[in-house]
Parts: sequence; structure tokens; C-alpha cells
Amino acid sequence: MKYVRFLQELTREDLLSAGGKGANLGELMLAGMKVPQGFVLSVEGYRRCIKKVHLPKINLKDLAILEEVTSKIQLEIENADLPAEVTKEVLEAYRRMRCPKVAVRSSATAEDLPSASFAGQQETYLNIQGESAVLAAIKKCWASLWAPRAVQYRSLQGFGESEVALAVVIQEMAPHEVAGVVFTVNPLANDSSELIINAAHGVGEALVQGEIIPDQWLARRPDGAVLKFTPAPKKGQLSTPFIRIGRSTRGCLTSQQIRELVCLCLRIEEHFNGVPQDIEWSYGLGEFYLLQSRPITTLQS
Repeated sequence: MKYVRFLQELTREDLLSAGGKGANLGELMLAGMKVPQGFVLSVEGYRRCIKKVHLPKINLKDLAILEEVTSKIQLEIENADLPAEVTKEVLEAYRRMRCPKVAVRSSATAEDLPSASFAGQQETYLNIQGESAVLAAIKKCWASLWAPRAVQYRSLQGFGESEVALAVVIQEMAPHEVAGVVFTVNPLANDSSELIINAAHGVGEALVQGEIIPDQWLARRPDGAVLKFTPAPKKGQLSTPFIRIGRSTRGCLTSQQIRELVCLCLRIEEHFNGVPQDIEWSYGLGEFYLLQSRPITTLQS
């Protein structure tokens, strides 16, 4: 295949083709981690389908004008006709997966550099099923590359539009009784002896986007012993401060699950040469599944 590659075929060397998300998922598979099956429509696919975008010279701080310009670009991308050879490869790969519900995730080539984090700048679409729905979600991911916030952020970081391209990850939805994020080093205190775990019931996208307040655990490295626990606030309540735990944790994960998750995430950190990681995961059917791992970009050196 020219434009599509399965996750198990990818490594960190494929960043420029598969984007940060796709390349790192391949690495997790290479390390023997439990990663839902999937494939990547590469940057080459984007470039084959989307003609080069030329932004007019406008004041990017003028949000009204920026939104007017970018909305036209996004609409054009969402309505683009895909070349037959790209459509054929995507649908062949989707059929090989037996056409399950999938997450369709943007995977930018400029994600999570030491000087800038592009995570969250582009869109993810969950529970997509059916061939036409998958193709439409891919185009929506491409269009999100030209959302006002993304264009503005790239400009502030000094990225020219000629450097911009987007791969797309199409990945089977993992079981998601609980989902969340682990920071393998405490980024709030810059403390390498602690981890932070955030988790909530259901899919983790709302948590990742900051739309909900999760349960939060502060755990000790390397054994995963819980040091502090902050439960998610109930409706109408403010979050309580950290409370020290002297018994089994309450919340959406047990103490045993916390220890298992810590062990798993430290293995991932080790695989990425000891670089502290920001890891997205889900839990269901008695197992943890890995959805993404990227360097923590907010730690002070």
C-alpha cells in the first residue's frame, strides 16, 4: 500500500509520514503493549488529496477575519473528493479490521516537540462505524488542521504553512469502562519520585480535552503506592483538596489497578529511553489498553 500502513508496521522513525500519534502507537506495539488494532493514512495521503493551502495575508490576531478565512478552507476540505486509489486503500484496511467502531484521530508531524506541544490542536472522532462515516471523519480531521486555534498556534510557534501536513489514525475503539491519562513524572511539582493518574468512567476524550474533572491519584514510583487521592467532585460540588489514603482507594480504579497501571506506564517510559511520558489509556474487560504516549512537554529542566 502507498498511502496506508498498519500500526504494527510503524516505529518512531516514521514520524514524518505517520505523525507523532501514529509513530508512537507503532512503538507501543513493538514493545509488546496492548494497543487496539488500526492503521494510519499517512501524510502522503493528505498531500495527495488536499491541494496546498495558501493563507492570505491577514492579521491572525483578528479572530473574526481568521474564522472567516479558515472556515472556507475547512469547508472545502470536508467537501473534497478523495482520489480513487486513496479511498481504495483506506477501505481495504478498514475491511481487514472487519469494519468495527473506530476512533479517527489526527496525527500531526509537528506534535510534541521540545519547544511546543501540538496535542489537542486537531480533532478526534469516536465511535465511527461504516465506510462512508470513516471517510468523512478523515476529512474532518484534515479540516481541523485549519481551525483558527491551530493556525494561530502554529504562527506563534514560527511554523510556516508549507511545513503543515496531517496523518490520520483509524483505530478500533478499545473497551472503555474507565479511561484516563498518566504522567509518569509529577508535572505539577516537577517531582520524578511521583506519578499522577487522572481517570473517569467512560471514554477519555472529555477528560483529555479538560471538559470534566477526573478522579486523581498521586502515586509513588516505582511501586505505585497511592500517596494522595482526590475524588472527582459530585455534581454541584467543588473538588476537594488532596486527602491522604490509609485504606483502599475509592473512585473508578482500585489500588491494585493503580499499581498495575503504574508498572505498565513505567515500562513505556523505559521503552522511550527514560523520557517522562504523558500516556492515554483505557480499561475494560479486565485489561488496560494503550491509546497514546508522548513526551511531557511542560517539565522544567
